[in-house]
Amino acid sequence: MTESHNDVLALRDFAAGMTLSQVRDEHGYRSTTSALAAIQRALKADFDGRDPDTSRKLEIQRLDDLYRLVRPMADEGDLNAVRQLVDIGERRLRLIDAPRKRGKGLVAAYERTVRQLRKDGLVEDTDDAAVQSGRMIAAQIDYAVVNGTGQEVTKALYLMPHLMNVLGELGATPEARRRIKEAAGETKEQPTDPLEAFKLKRFSTEATA
Repeated sequence: MTESHNDVLALRDFAAGMTLSQVRDEHGYRSTTSALAAIQRALKADFDGRDPDTSRKLEIQRLDDLYRLVRPMADEGDLNAVRQLVDIGERRLRLIDAPRKRGKGLVAAYERTVRQLRKDGLVEDTDDAAVQSGRMIAAQIDYAVVNGTGQEVTKALYLMPHLMNVLGELGATPEARRRIKEAAGETKEQPTDPLEAFKLKRFSTEATA
């Protein structure tokens, strides 16, 4: 048996629930460290050359296989099988739709915003931690939208205020831009109360009369 084949068997057994000690004894490794190294080699060999699109298509094929397996039981009235088919269908649709959602996701919009802020001189290298914080939040929301269920998406959207706070600190919201202009003396704060606005307008008119 070749080393690579033994590594694959070690990975299979470890994934099935064996401990590292059991994998070591079952496949003749000298130590648990050697067993772990074998598992890592097998994982690396499995994923080398596999891009996200290939993995996505492979998962869709696996879901199709599961669908064909469960469908006869659903046709016989097994309600649990029916629920499984619905779940498989939803997961399949999310995977099919994933590239389109990624292209229109928050991360893409966030990166465009950051590029423009850097171009305008509003974001500097010292802001990298804040920029990365926003990027991580946007990525988490995008992942949930692409891969999650309805409830998981709803929970991820609770992160949106945190993302808006980061954008505000970076100067990428209308309110933040207003504050920046005020600080630069380019605008004067206008009253939001209707009565105050009326008084200001009347005073300005009388002053210029």
